[in-house]
Amino acid sequence: MSTENLGPEEALVELRRRVHERQINRRLTAAQLTGLAGLSRTTLYNFFNGAIPREGTVEALGRALEMSQNALNALHALRRIAADGAEAAARAERARNETVEPAPSPAEDRLLALFQAGSAVGSALTLQLDASGRFREFLDALHLIGLSDAETAQLCEIRTRLEETDPPGRGVMIACGRVVEEVVSLVEARTSRAEFRWFTLGKLLHGIALFAAMAWPAAPDLDEARNELSYLSDAVDMPEELRAEVKNYSRVELPTAEQKRMLGEAERLSRAFHAIRLTAS
Repeated sequence: MSTENLGPEEALVELRRRVHERQINRRLTAAQLTGLAGLSRTTLYNFFNGAIPREGTVEALGRALEMSQNALNALHALRRIAADGAEAAARAERARNETVEPAPSPAEDRLLALFQAGSAVGSALTLQLDASGRFREFLDALHLIGLSDAETAQLCEIRTRLEETDPPGRGVMIACGRVVEEVVSLVEARTSRAEFRWFTLGKLLHGIALFAAMAWPAAPDLDEARNELSYLSDAVDMPEELRAEVKNYSRVELPTAEQKRMLGEAERLSRAFHAIRLTAS
């Protein structure tokens, strides 16, 4: 198939199709493929189901599957089409928001930043190395909340270390978790209890989806998080229809074939919160 006329989404689908077809032809299980490629199970899952992969991920998979250099070059070309398209779409979306939506008040802006920062922590954004633009948005949100460049410097340093190794070593992962905990503590110290609820709501909304999709049933705190999200939906001001949707989301029965779709549902609900006025009540 020629890649010249493919759109971004078509290119991403074709990229995954070629890797999957080669995996089947070589009769490799997912576990075998991750072992040969030196990738984590989460990285492989994200490749087939998540965002646009890193160049290093594509390279590792192509090498593990013993693809020819021409075939590997074609994979990289498909990834570039998808990445360029995603960036163009993001720029267009930002432009639409800037021209259509009224500027939020400083209080709304701050609460939205708290919700965005919490969502980033909950979705493990600091580990999603392909989402460099979204990581910058995460930092911008932290700065709007009141954290200085010096206070977020460790977060940038740990991200650089994560980008340099694939998969990252256990020591780097532990360090990353510690740095994120420190950032959360700083955010809590700079906010009122009512304000911090928006950070926690974003964190729970995305964290529940991540654990339900990738760690269930080995996620002992999942039920507690779901109960807390339901409580928070009553504690913060939001439209009743949205409150009902959040409660339904927090009560999805597990296990279910739909649980991996919770990642998409978390994104949808997150967009709904961006469309309303957030208040610290």
